Amino acid sequence: MSKIFRIKKGLDIPILGDAEKTVIKSKLSKKYALKPTDFQNLTPKLKIKVGHKVKVGSPLFFDKYNPEILFTSTVSGEVIEINRGERRRILEVVVESDENMDYENFLKGEPDKFSKEEIIKNLLNSGLWASIRQRPYEIIANPKDTPKAIFISTFDTSPLAVDYDFILKNEMDSFRNGIKALKKLSNKIYLNTHKNSTLFDKIKDVEINKFYGKHPAGNVGTQINKISPINKGEII
Repeated sequence: MSKIFRIKKGLDIPILGDAEKTVIKSKLSKKYALKPTDFQNLTPKLKIKVGHKVKVGSPLFFDKYNPEILFTSTVSGEVIEINRGERRRILEVVVESDENMDYENFLKGEPDKFSKEEIIKNLLNSGLWASIRQRPYEIIANPKDTPKAIFISTFDTSPLAVDYDFILKNEMDSFRNGIKALKKLSNKIYLNTHKNSTLFDKIKDVEINKFYGKHPAGNVGTQINKISPINKGEII
């Protein structure tokens, strides 16, 4: 049975209105930029030059101190700009889309059938590993570490936030496969949902906790503090 937590301290900013719950397929942009400055504690090293052709999933740069962590293109096309700031710091890599969306090939199949090492390698090579954050410090997780737990928050209480129940309701098969893959990385996964949500109630192999109350009830840090605070030497 799920545990229910009420967040009493906090503040809900009274902003009127909500985003309409409609999905519109947008047109592709002509240019896309990947910014190393969006990632904390990252020292990027380039793997491409201006003029290189790339596919979706082609590496653009990597972390100097963790070379296995790759940052990949989200579109296929040509690298047209590498913009730099002070001391030649890389600010962004700009790719001009060819609108074909040609993809790199990665390991495919049921996550249950892959080893932990294969899952990690696939996440690293595809660039998805950069989306996994480590606490303390909110930095990109070290693939060599084994966390005591993985925390997933499925709702956001900040003003005008997106509704994840609406966004994910037609993507639950992919969501379940993601959970299966993450289970290879840690024996404990906490899936934290809003008290009024039922979309995730049938997800298996996770501990489901429900939250409600004032912002920041949806913040994963608030949820960690309620469920399993970090002790000295622990990583989540």
